[in-house]
Amino acid sequence: MTRKYKIIIRKLSPGFYLPLILGFAAIVMIIGMSIISFTYSNMSVVKRQSNSNSALSVAEGGINYYLWHLSHNNKDYCDGNACSGNGPFGPYTHELKDTLGNVIGSYTLTITPPVSNGATVTVRAEGVATTGEKRTVVASLGIPSFAQYSFVTNSEAWFGDTEATNGLVHSNRGIHYDGVANGVVSSAVNTYVPASCFGGNGQTKNGIWGTGGPTSYWTFPVPQVDFNQLTSDLSNLQTLAQTDGLHLPTLVDNRGRKTYSGYAIRFNAGNTITVGRVTSAQDNGSAGGCAAHSRHNSLMQSVLWENSNRSYPTNGIIYVADNAWVWGTIGGRITLASGRLPDTPSTNTNIYLQNDILYTVKDGSVALGLISQSDLVVNSSSESDLEIDAYLLSQKGKVFRPYYYNNIKTKISIYGGVASNSWWTWSWVNGSGTVVSGYVNTIQTYDSYLALSPPPQFPTTGSFAILSWKEEPIL
Repeated sequence: MTRKYKIIIRKLSPGFYLPLILGFAAIVMIIGMSIISFTYSNMSVVKRQSNSNSALSVAEGGINYYLWHLSHNNKDYCDGNACSGNGPFGPYTHELKDTLGNVIGSYTLTITPPVSNGATVTVRAEGVATTGEKRTVVASLGIPSFAQYSFVTNSEAWFGDTEATNGLVHSNRGIHYDGVANGVVSSAVNTYVPASCFGGNGQTKNGIWGTGGPTSYWTFPVPQVDFNQLTSDLSNLQTLAQTDGLHLPTLVDNRGRKTYSGYAIRFNAGNTITVGRVTSAQDNGSAGGCAAHSRHNSLMQSVLWENSNRSYPTNGIIYVADNAWVWGTIGGRITLASGRLPDTPSTNTNIYLQNDILYTVKDGSVALGLISQSDLVVNSSSESDLEIDAYLLSQKGKVFRPYYYNNIKTKISIYGGVASNSWWTWSWVNGSGTVVSGYVNTIQTYDSYLALSPPPQFPTTGSFAILSWKEEPIL
């Protein structure tokens, strides 16, 4: 029996679709509003960021303005106004305009002059965009000193495959670099022909060449570092020592004849100095090879000491117008310069590194700069394990340990840096690379605090620059 089914289709009333339509419309509206809100929020963020960037640019404009200002007057800490007191000075407010002459904001400067015989000016610039956004930058401005370099020379240089350098390394003549660099290595020449004792074979080489690296740190040519300006720096240091420091005159009789070999200067724990006159010194050691023959009365034999110790000079400057033998414990910030002026080659003076020179701490609060008119010399009587904490600068000579026949030491450690007009070395090797005189092991560590905080009135090189930069957080 076949059954028949009847399909009944009911017609829905119009009111059934209304909730569906309204629900869908509500969803579309919510999504649309979310998109609009998100877009508006993004636009607001972008606008705020743009305004904030404008404020930062205005603040940086203030720093650049004062960098220009100091380049034209390096002693003006009051924006062209008369200074009163010790600072900080300001506030000084200026508008900043774009290339079309439209005002894009204003900056307010507060200037802190150098402290503790330093040379770094601190400038705080608060930038305000025309929209009201504010950002503040603090920068240290100054002329970089020789102490910004871990090593700098007016001669050729060769770093072997067992050597590593930290900080800036520079040569005015070219570098044979087989070591490992942890900072920029630069040369003032594009190409040169290295001497044979610097690994050359008569062929022209790049300003920096060798098997070392990373080569991405190598840069050449760059401007020269001027060692000639050091003559005026020595004159300035002598004046400062005579004014508010310690000045030790040339040891001559009333006929201008040398009466002593020079001064012995021993730094003592407790920030005192013992000064003596070296009554005799022995000719000891020589240097040949790539260098002109050089001999020194470097071996101090007897000293006539003063009866009492001296305190550190107020301005941290010691000037010795004669040869100087230096050693001891350093607990402050001192620059010791040796030079006989007017500058005559036959009377140029040397500094002899007699024994250990040790900092009480290595946190930047202690620094010693040794500046020699001619050579800085480590003599044969120094310790077998020698440590020198100082920045060593030779204006016209070498920083080295001369060749002493059959005199081999264990280790020399330098904490500071080296600036040498001529070459430098702590050891001498034979054709097979074996040390035959000097120190078998050499460790040189750059004192990075010196880059921003060199010893008092340490010689500078170049022009005013931004030495450090940071943004103050918005409170």
